[in-house]
Amino acid sequence: MEESWVCLNTGGLDRSNEGFPTVESLVRDQNGRWIIGFSRYLGNCTVTNVKLWGILDGLKLILDRRSERILIQTDGLKVANAIQEGVFSISNSTSLRRIHQTLIKVKQWKIQHIPRKENTLADSIVKTICDRKLGLKLFEDPPLRV
Repeated sequence: MEESWVCLNTGGLDRSNEGFPTVESLVRDQNGRWIIGFSRYLGNCTVTNVKLWGILDGLKLILDRRSERILIQTDGLKVANAIQEGVFSISNSTSLRRIHQTLIKVKQWKIQHIPRKENTLADSIVKTICDRKLGLKLFEDPPLRV
């Protein structure tokens, strides 16, 4: 039986006027069912770095769950292109290199840019962030839709 795909849907929110750059992401199965969500407050960093952190954290969580076919969806076009093309000239090339090192461990992967307005579930996760404690926060259950 062929292994199914998982979807890593990631975005970022730069509330830099509040000093609050945060990554939010979720992992779903190939039928769109929730597997896990996560967020991370990142302190002082750029929007590009926020998006790279979300992808890197998501890839690690997916590999920990032994999934090997991953569709990455991000609302960061610059980030999606850099990962696809292997271009390390964007900000925080260390994170991009770590993403590529992680993707080597994956059997098959694809990356897609999705418009921010279609990234509503990932965006709803970030609205739950209300503190500035560094570290990864996992969400076993999807956020309630209002």
